[in-house]
Amino acid sequence: MTEKTAAEDAFERFCVSKGIRWELISTEHATGSKTPDYFIFPSGVKVATELKEITPNDSEREQLRQFTEAGWSTFGGTVGERVRNLIKKAGKQLRTKAKGCCPAIIVIYNPDCLLRRHTEPHEVKAAMYGFDTIVLGLSADITEQPKLIDRKSGRGRMLTDQHNTTVSAVAVLDGSGLTIYHNLFAAIPLTPAAFKGIAVGQFTLGSKRPCEFAEWVELKIES
Repeated sequence: MTEKTAAEDAFERFCVSKGIRWELISTEHATGSKTPDYFIFPSGVKVATELKEITPNDSEREQLRQFTEAGWSTFGGTVGERVRNLIKKAGKQLRTKAKGCCPAIIVIYNPDCLLRRHTEPHEVKAAMYGFDTIVLGLSADITEQPKLIDRKSGRGRMLTDQHNTTVSAVAVLDGSGLTIYHNLFAAIPLTPAAFKGIAVGQFTLGSKRPCEFAEWVELKIES
């Protein structure tokens, strides 16, 4: 029997603590195609779930070593890059079980406080919907200051009305619990009410206003 990973153990313990029924499913068809890790049933709603984990790369391992030995280090990288890569991998796996059948979520396990930046709300938004982009208007008169035309999401988005529509939400599991970020373009949306009475955070992208970035808005589900 294959030993559980830290992510699997943490996810299953979370589900048990919240009274969410779960089923472990085969991770590979006979054809060799990948499948999701779990079906979960919050409030009886069947949800395909692909579990991923944030782990340090070579550069981060060196940074963590320096932090441990010297008490400081530098950290950085492209906004949303790690979550973007996980969406790309997990999206393909979710399609094998969930496309046209049921909601599907990617749960990203990230227990390390020094890697927590990878799953901060801004990083998740950039991965799902693209980099924050400022549009400026320039005058032929070089003495005039550039004018702000708009703030919007730009390149780097993994979720559109044509791409990864099987993904109903991206969720983060860490020391604070589970936080769910709903996909506006989901072919089968995850019903927020499925988690009624279950202590999770749920967010959706708010309406875009002129010259402002769209931001996460928390969904409040009445008990």
